[in-house]
Amino acid sequence: MDELKPDHRRCIRLAFFDGLTHSQLAERLGMPLGTMKSWIRRGLLGLKGCLGG
Repeated sequence: MDELKPDHRRCIRLAFFDGLTHSQLAERLGMPLGTMKSWIRRGLLGLKGCLGG
């Protein structure tokens, strides 16, 4: 997780460890829903890259 950009890392933590939905994250962080979805997707792709997948 430390390899990810801070914004992406924070979103993934809130989504997967705190169980927030994309919509809840967007509202909580004051971001557009599309941006939130993109950040989570990019973060997950970054994690995949770190794991060699």
